[in-house]
Amino acid sequence: MILPIFPADLERHAGMKKAARFLFKTWPGLKPIMHTQALELLAKGLGYRSYHHVKQLALSWTDTRPGIDIDSIEWNLSHVLSDEFLAPGNPSVSINLGNLLAYIQTIPLHHLTVFKRFPELLERKHSFQLPPRDTKSPFGRYQQSAVIPLTGNWQISENDDSDESGLP
Repeated sequence: MILPIFPADLERHAGMKKAARFLFKTWPGLKPIMHTQALELLAKGLGYRSYHHVKQLALSWTDTRPGIDIDSIEWNLSHVLSDEFLAPGNPSVSINLGNLLAYIQTIPLHHLTVFKRFPELLERKHSFQLPPRDTKSPFGRYQQSAVIPLTGNWQISENDDSDESGLP
């Protein structure tokens, strides 16, 4: 499954570059990513081998409706982002799949040309909402995050009188 990316999507502040900038600025991982890395991850999540592969194929797409839907794109993006969170050299984390899918649904893919031409591709059968912010949550600031560090003071305490850090 490859989502068609057109030359207009590769222009500055448009389509794919806008979505990659969103990833770069809002990256939920514990270790920040570069903009070029965001472009690579997005390219892989949309079905390409790399961002270079996107640029190679951009001129070859026709105006035919692709046989994909937003759910399969989001599923593919979840695999690519999960692999990046768990990549060697990154801090150890646990992935909250519901929060990850909610995060993916906020990526501005609707700016891509294919979705402007075929808006029905964006119709979701399922939608994931982030839980409401709860300051008393045992997960503290990680409650709405797609990733939770496996080291540090975030663990749930058995003591109900604990503070946000999870320490008694």
